[in-house]
Amino acid sequence: MIRRRHVTLVLVFVGGGVATAQGAAWAAQPPAGEDTEGRGEGTEKAAPEPPKPEAEQEHAHESPLLLPGGIRIGGLFDATYERTDMNGSLTSGKNAFRNYHHFLFLSRQGDDIPIGFNAEVINQYFYELTARLWRKGSLRLSARAGKIMVPFGPDPLFHKDYGGLSAIDQKLLPVVWSAFGVGLRAAASVMGFSLADDLYLVQGFDVSARASTLNMQNDLQAYDGARVAVGDRVSLARGPVTLWYSLHWNSLRFGRSLLMQAVDLAIWRPAWPVVNRLALGVGVLRAFVSADRSYGTPNAVPDAGAYYDFADYIWLRCYATSWLYLQVRSGLQTFNNHKGFSYDSERASAADGSHHNLAVVAEYAGAVVSLGYYWNFEKVDETANDFLRFMVMYGF
Repeated sequence: MIRRRHVTLVLVFVGGGVATAQGAAWAAQPPAGEDTEGRGEGTEKAAPEPPKPEAEQEHAHESPLLLPGGIRIGGLFDATYERTDMNGSLTSGKNAFRNYHHFLFLSRQGDDIPIGFNAEVINQYFYELTARLWRKGSLRLSARAGKIMVPFGPDPLFHKDYGGLSAIDQKLLPVVWSAFGVGLRAAASVMGFSLADDLYLVQGFDVSARASTLNMQNDLQAYDGARVAVGDRVSLARGPVTLWYSLHWNSLRFGRSLLMQAVDLAIWRPAWPVVNRLALGVGVLRAFVSADRSYGTPNAVPDAGAYYDFADYIWLRCYATSWLYLQVRSGLQTFNNHKGFSYDSERASAADGSHHNLAVVAEYAGAVVSLGYYWNFEKVDETANDFLRFMVMYGF
């Protein structure tokens, strides 16, 4: 077993990298004039923008390029250097150059546009029609259809921190969770609170064989006809605090079903001395898969009983200036548990473990530069799989 580590020295000058597309997240937001999730529009205007688990690129999407016909265009691109397969020493591992973000977004929306659209045109991650259905006072109702972004968790594109890993690193949910279907959104401001409810009906998950366990990154498809999933996300925001509850359910083959729930809380730089430099996010996700219909019969397949996957996270960000911050993030993830609420030691495998990183991020005028170190600990069969990441990213 490989044991670690020379951590103290490393922590002095390395941090966790940026692997998100938040600079272009405007393309996945509701139509202009509607409350975006957790932003608290209609409440205290002095409240800072809500948290973005990695580099939020607050300058990158304020003024997207306008084209004729009211079409907005935006993009996100990066160049990344990584030192992979490390064991805690900077002299270990191997070099790699990668590119994670090559996105181009088009959008046509606004208060004077009743029917609009959102699309990512290079990878075609999503393309959806949007419609403003009803508006009265602070209450607004809108709909969308096509290949939509699934509203699960706090962020619209692929910013999930469950398990302590984010975006392209996380192992539990689809890296970019989009699916064919329809969605309905209601938003309102009441007594200083911003409330929103996102109801959706989309293509769900499915298992490829009776004896297989559900892989939610690879099994977002139908093997014998459409698997319709229904879900809902409720958000409540006031000032710097936002709370989300997400629910997703769909039937699987062989009599099984998936019930997934998540709760996320974010506190974004409260307007008080000292703590106005801090942002905090915590969350937990539990995905329960019911038993196979053969369970309890003489012909039951192996592992035909019910099981669950679990992941949580916590991140804390400290701003030195408006453009420079330090972030630490940690989380646990376990798979195929049968006992307990979060971890079954009898089912431990190399896929189970905890993940931690320290990030130093600078961002200005759409550019983001980050330097990060990531520690990955397995419950069994410890592996030398830490990595350092240096990323330069630009969004507009």
